[in-house]
Amino acid sequence: MTPALTPDFDVHAADVAVAAAATAPAWVEVTWAGGGSSRYHHVWLRDNCPCPLCVHQVTKEQTFELGVDDEPQPVGVAVTDGGVAIDWADGHRSEYHPGWLWTLRYDPAPAGEPAPVAWDASTPGMPATFDGPAVLADDDALHDWLVALRHHGLTVLRDVPLDLDAVGRVAERIGPVRATNFGVLWDVRSEPEPITNANTSFALPPHVDLPTREYQPGLQLLHCIKNTCAGGDGRYLDGFRVAEILRDEEPGHFEVLTTVPCQWANRSKVTDHRWSAPAIGLDHAGQVREIRMGNWLRGPLAVEFDRVEVVYAATRAMAAVARREGMAIRLPLRPGDLVAFDNRRILHGRDAFDPDGGGTRLLRGCYGERDELRSRLRILDRERRRASTPMFVSPHVAESGRVR
Repeated sequence: MTPALTPDFDVHAADVAVAAAATAPAWVEVTWAGGGSSRYHHVWLRDNCPCPLCVHQVTKEQTFELGVDDEPQPVGVAVTDGGVAIDWADGHRSEYHPGWLWTLRYDPAPAGEPAPVAWDASTPGMPATFDGPAVLADDDALHDWLVALRHHGLTVLRDVPLDLDAVGRVAERIGPVRATNFGVLWDVRSEPEPITNANTSFALPPHVDLPTREYQPGLQLLHCIKNTCAGGDGRYLDGFRVAEILRDEEPGHFEVLTTVPCQWANRSKVTDHRWSAPAIGLDHAGQVREIRMGNWLRGPLAVEFDRVEVVYAATRAMAAVARREGMAIRLPLRPGDLVAFDNRRILHGRDAFDPDGGGTRLLRGCYGERDELRSRLRILDRERRRASTPMFVSPHVAESGRVR
């Protein structure tokens, strides 16, 4: 019988088995029945023991903590129920589910999450389009939509209901909606006394929303409720593609934009949001992680005297790439269309429109987070595995009827 205790709520492969396990001075080497092997350090294995003494079996959160001077050493390693059992020198015993060991292997590490797919206006199939009512009602449709949103950063839903709360319901299919000084749900329309340039009728250059925040919103959803005005087409382009063009063509500007913090600030009678950060954010591997761009959301530049002109030159170079022909997709919105995009990646803007020509234009919007998108996808994937993976009852939990 395969050991079923794992230190999480996930569903792990049932068709994976351990053929042999041998200890070395600092690790255990696991040989897989299907071929190949993986090594796991003693300290890693002890830290991840899934037993009820080390992990709370209701919360699945760890209760065991390694001591500062702990150097876990096994005195016995065996293959049991297709998994691995370890007897430690302090008398503790750990048993590891083979599917869990396989999923969490790091020697060699499995392929990670697919990298974002950069695009421009010539990329076929952009933007990916989905049926709004299906996304609201069906988890398979939701999964397909979220995969496209994660990979490409830009998607469109069609035929979303025209009530004012519909955009919130779509966002909640991903996770909690992020409230800001604009509220939970907010309107984009031309107003006589606007609190932001978005609520005017003039053209907006490529930008992200709220770069003025320490952690700018990861997702943005815009739902077209009414649109009978002339003009106002949306424009969307991949900020990651802009950054990579700069890296290739203007490495000096790229270096400035990734290392020199720029000032971002909103202008408001009731709020004063400010943050300093580079226009292009990189991750630990040097890959583009986020973009901050918005001409009317910049504060006065505050850098060393000798760097002022350098930063302005780099900023203008980035704007020039974003405005190149063939970078942006033009999206005329009709009622029921909902554009969902990665706000830390996708630059969006719009053409000017005429609010005085007899038409009306109302978009309803909200913000969400990348974290929630990734979490929702993992849960959807987990449920798919649960539906297709045989479940095992561990001897440790058989009496209680708990299944993991």
